[in-house]
Amino acid sequence: MTLLPLTILLLLYIPNTRTFWDIIWSCTATLFACTWTAVHPNIPGLDEGKFIVSSRRLGFMIAAFVSPELMIIWATIQFLSACDTAKAFNDAFGWTVTHGFFAWMGGFMLYVNGKPRATLTPKELEHFVHEGFVDMPVIAEADIKDRSKGDALSKGIAVLQLMWFVVQLVARYVQNLPITLLELDTLAVAVLTGIAYGFWWKKPKDAGRPHAVYWKATASLPSDLAYEYVVNIFA
Repeated sequence: MTLLPLTILLLLYIPNTRTFWDIIWSCTATLFACTWTAVHPNIPGLDEGKFIVSSRRLGFMIAAFVSPELMIIWATIQFLSACDTAKAFNDAFGWTVTHGFFAWMGGFMLYVNGKPRATLTPKELEHFVHEGFVDMPVIAEADIKDRSKGDALSKGIAVLQLMWFVVQLVARYVQNLPITLLELDTLAVAVLTGIAYGFWWKKPKDAGRPHAVYWKATASLPSDLAYEYVVNIFA
Protein backbone atom coordinates (compact mmCIF):
# COMPACT_ATOMS: atom_id res chain seq x y z
CA MET A 1 0.00 0.00 0.00
CA THR A 2 1.44 3.39 -1.02
CA LEU A 3 1.43 6.42 1.23
CA LEU A 4 -1.35 8.26 -0.62
CA PRO A 5 -4.09 5.59 -0.15
CA LEU A 6 -2.95 5.12 3.45
CA THR A 7 -3.21 8.86 4.11
CA ILE A 8 -6.68 9.00 2.54
CA LEU A 9 -7.77 6.05 4.68
CA LEU A 10 -6.51 7.77 7.83
CA LEU A 11 -8.30 10.99 6.91
CA LEU A 12 -11.57 9.15 6.43
CA TYR A 13 -11.10 7.34 9.73
CA ILE A 14 -10.77 10.55 11.82
CA PRO A 15 -13.95 10.83 13.98
CA ASN A 16 -16.09 13.97 13.71
CA THR A 17 -16.65 14.24 17.45
CA ARG A 18 -14.25 14.00 20.40
CA THR A 19 -14.61 14.19 24.13
CA PHE A 20 -12.79 16.63 26.36
CA TRP A 21 -10.57 13.83 27.65
CA ASP A 22 -9.71 12.69 24.12
CA ILE A 23 -8.23 16.11 23.42
CA ILE A 24 -6.41 16.26 26.76
CA TRP A 25 -4.93 12.79 26.32
CA SER A 26 -3.80 13.42 22.75
CA CYS A 27 -2.11 16.72 23.63
CA THR A 28 -0.55 15.41 26.84
CA ALA A 29 0.87 12.29 25.16
CA THR A 30 2.35 14.36 22.33
CA LEU A 31 3.89 16.94 24.65
CA PHE A 32 5.37 14.31 26.95
CA ALA A 33 6.81 12.26 24.09
CA CYS A 34 8.38 15.30 22.41
CA THR A 35 9.85 16.93 25.51
CA TRP A 36 11.09 13.67 27.06
CA THR A 37 12.92 12.83 23.85
CA ALA A 38 14.20 16.35 23.19
CA VAL A 39 15.66 17.19 26.61
CA HIS A 40 19.36 16.26 26.82
CA PRO A 41 20.56 17.00 30.38
CA ASN A 42 24.21 17.22 31.39
CA ILE A 43 25.98 14.51 33.34
CA PRO A 44 24.91 14.66 37.02
CA GLY A 45 27.37 15.22 39.82
CA LEU A 46 28.85 12.25 41.66
CA ASP A 47 26.91 13.11 44.82
CA GLU A 48 23.54 13.65 43.11
CA GLY A 49 20.95 10.94 43.65
CA LYS A 50 18.13 9.80 41.40
CA PHE A 51 15.65 12.18 43.03
CA ILE A 52 17.74 15.26 42.23
CA VAL A 53 18.42 14.06 38.68
CA SER A 54 14.75 13.29 38.07
CA SER A 55 13.64 16.60 39.58
CA ARG A 56 16.03 18.52 37.34
CA ARG A 57 14.79 16.69 34.27
CA LEU A 58 11.19 17.41 35.26
CA GLY A 59 12.10 21.07 35.62
CA PHE A 60 13.57 21.11 32.12
CA MET A 61 10.40 19.54 30.73
CA ILE A 62 8.22 22.12 32.49
CA ALA A 63 10.44 24.87 31.09
CA ALA A 64 9.95 23.37 27.63
CA PHE A 65 6.16 23.53 28.12
CA VAL A 66 6.16 27.10 29.39
CA SER A 67 8.86 28.66 27.21
CA PRO A 68 10.17 26.37 24.45
CA GLU A 69 12.03 29.33 22.91
CA LEU A 70 14.44 29.28 25.86
CA MET A 71 15.18 25.61 25.19
CA ILE A 72 16.10 26.46 21.59
CA ILE A 73 18.44 29.21 22.82
CA TRP A 74 19.97 26.83 25.36
CA ALA A 75 20.45 24.09 22.75
CA THR A 76 21.91 26.56 20.25
CA ILE A 77 24.47 27.87 22.74
CA GLN A 78 25.51 24.33 23.64
CA PHE A 79 25.79 23.38 19.96
CA LEU A 80 27.99 26.38 19.12
CA SER A 81 30.16 25.73 22.19
CA ALA A 82 30.54 22.07 21.23
CA CYS A 83 31.55 23.06 17.68
CA ASP A 84 34.20 25.48 19.00
CA THR A 85 35.59 22.84 21.36
CA ALA A 86 35.67 20.20 18.63
CA LYS A 87 37.53 22.63 16.37
CA ALA A 88 40.07 23.40 19.11
CA PHE A 89 40.85 19.70 19.71
CA ASN A 90 40.28 18.42 16.18
CA ASP A 91 43.70 19.05 14.61
CA ALA A 92 45.73 17.25 17.27
CA PHE A 93 43.24 14.71 18.62
CA GLY A 94 40.54 14.26 15.96
CA TRP A 95 37.61 15.37 18.10
CA THR A 96 34.09 15.55 16.72
CA VAL A 97 31.07 17.62 17.76
CA THR A 98 30.03 14.68 19.95
CA HIS A 99 33.33 15.02 21.84
CA GLY A 100 32.66 18.74 22.19
CA PHE A 101 29.20 18.11 23.64
CA PHE A 102 30.62 15.48 25.98
CA ALA A 103 33.26 17.90 27.29
CA TRP A 104 30.73 20.68 27.91
CA MET A 105 28.20 18.41 29.62
CA GLY A 106 30.67 17.44 32.34
CA GLY A 107 32.16 14.43 30.60
CA PHE A 108 35.66 14.66 32.05
CA MET A 109 36.27 14.31 35.79
CA LEU A 110 39.69 15.18 37.20
CA TYR A 111 41.07 12.70 39.73
CA VAL A 112 43.88 13.74 42.08
CA ASN A 113 45.56 11.05 44.17
CA GLY A 114 42.85 8.62 43.11
CA LYS A 115 39.95 10.81 44.31
CA PRO A 116 37.54 12.94 42.26
CA ARG A 117 38.55 16.61 42.44
CA ALA A 118 36.57 18.57 39.84
CA THR A 119 34.59 18.40 36.62
CA LEU A 120 36.86 19.89 33.97
CA THR A 121 35.74 22.54 31.53
CA PRO A 122 37.07 22.21 27.96
CA LYS A 123 39.42 25.19 28.56
CA GLU A 124 40.83 23.58 31.71
CA LEU A 125 41.30 20.25 29.95
CA GLU A 126 43.08 21.93 27.03
CA HIS A 127 45.34 23.89 29.39
CA PHE A 128 46.24 20.89 31.56
CA VAL A 129 47.01 18.72 28.53
CA HIS A 130 49.13 21.47 26.98
CA GLU A 131 51.10 21.94 30.21
CA GLY A 132 51.58 18.19 30.63
CA PHE A 133 49.69 17.97 33.93
CA VAL A 134 47.37 15.25 32.56
CA ASP A 135 47.40 12.90 29.63
CA MET A 136 44.95 13.60 26.84
CA PRO A 137 41.90 11.39 27.48
CA VAL A 138 41.41 8.89 24.68
CA ILE A 139 37.75 8.09 24.11
CA ALA A 140 36.25 7.22 20.75
CA GLU A 141 33.04 8.80 19.49
CA ALA A 142 31.45 5.35 19.43
CA ASP A 143 32.25 4.91 23.14
CA ILE A 144 30.62 8.25 23.95
CA LYS A 145 27.51 7.30 21.98
CA ASP A 146 27.46 3.98 23.84
CA ARG A 147 26.99 5.92 27.09
CA SER A 148 23.90 7.59 25.62
CA LYS A 149 20.55 6.15 26.68
CA GLY A 150 18.58 7.62 23.77
CA ASP A 151 17.65 4.48 21.86
CA ALA A 152 15.84 4.16 18.55
CA LEU A 153 12.68 2.83 20.25
CA SER A 154 12.07 5.94 22.39
CA LYS A 155 12.79 8.22 19.44
CA GLY A 156 10.54 6.15 17.18
CA ILE A 157 7.63 6.29 19.61
CA ALA A 158 7.95 10.07 19.89
CA VAL A 159 8.06 10.49 16.11
CA LEU A 160 5.04 8.23 15.59
CA GLN A 161 3.04 10.05 18.26
CA LEU A 162 3.86 13.41 16.68
CA MET A 163 3.03 12.16 13.17
CA TRP A 164 -0.33 10.80 14.33
CA PHE A 165 -1.11 14.08 16.09
CA VAL A 166 -0.28 16.08 12.94
CA VAL A 167 -2.35 13.72 10.76
CA GLN A 168 -5.33 14.26 13.05
CA LEU A 169 -5.03 18.04 12.82
CA VAL A 170 -4.62 17.97 9.04
CA ALA A 171 -7.63 15.69 8.71
CA ARG A 172 -9.80 17.98 10.82
CA TYR A 173 -8.67 20.99 8.79
CA VAL A 174 -9.46 19.24 5.50
CA GLN A 175 -12.91 18.23 6.77
CA ASN A 176 -13.59 21.76 8.13
CA LEU A 177 -13.85 20.41 11.66
CA PRO A 178 -12.90 22.59 14.65
CA ILE A 179 -9.38 22.53 16.10
CA THR A 180 -8.87 23.68 19.68
CA LEU A 181 -6.33 26.26 20.79
CA LEU A 182 -4.77 23.62 23.05
CA GLU A 183 -4.01 21.47 20.02
CA LEU A 184 -2.47 24.41 18.15
CA ASP A 185 -0.34 25.26 21.19
CA THR A 186 0.71 21.63 21.47
CA LEU A 187 1.74 21.59 17.81
CA ALA A 188 3.76 24.79 18.27
CA VAL A 189 5.58 23.41 21.33
CA ALA A 190 6.27 20.12 19.52
CA VAL A 191 7.78 21.96 16.56
CA LEU A 192 9.98 24.14 18.78
CA THR A 193 11.22 21.20 20.85
CA GLY A 194 11.97 19.43 17.57
CA ILE A 195 14.23 22.34 16.59
CA ALA A 196 16.04 22.07 19.93
CA TYR A 197 16.38 18.32 19.43
CA GLY A 198 18.04 19.02 16.08
CA PHE A 199 20.74 21.10 17.76
CA TRP A 200 21.22 18.33 20.35
CA TRP A 201 21.34 15.56 17.76
CA LYS A 202 25.03 14.84 18.41
CA LYS A 203 24.80 15.27 22.19
CA PRO A 204 24.77 12.06 24.29
CA LYS A 205 21.44 11.62 26.03
CA ASP A 206 21.24 10.80 29.75
CA ALA A 207 24.90 9.83 30.09
CA GLY A 208 25.38 8.94 33.74
CA ARG A 209 29.14 8.84 34.38
CA PRO A 210 32.08 11.06 33.31
CA HIS A 211 35.38 9.85 31.88
CA ALA A 212 38.23 9.85 34.40
CA VAL A 213 41.25 12.12 33.82
CA TYR A 214 44.14 11.50 36.24
CA TRP A 215 46.44 14.26 37.52
CA LYS A 216 50.10 13.33 37.23
CA ALA A 217 51.86 12.78 40.53
CA THR A 218 54.86 14.83 39.41
CA ALA A 219 52.77 17.97 38.85
CA SER A 220 51.87 20.49 41.55
CA LEU A 221 48.30 20.28 42.82
CA PRO A 222 45.69 22.20 40.79
CA SER A 223 43.88 25.25 42.14
CA ASP A 224 41.08 27.62 41.14
CA LEU A 225 39.10 24.97 39.29
CA ALA A 226 35.76 26.09 37.88
CA TYR A 227 33.73 23.16 39.20
CA GLU A 228 35.51 21.97 42.32
CA TYR A 229 34.08 18.71 43.64
CA VAL A 230 33.86 18.54 47.42
CA VAL A 231 35.35 15.25 48.57
CA ASN A 232 33.24 13.43 51.19
CA ILE A 233 33.77 14.40 54.82
CA PHE A 234 35.24 10.98 55.72
CA ALA A 235 38.25 11.44 53.41
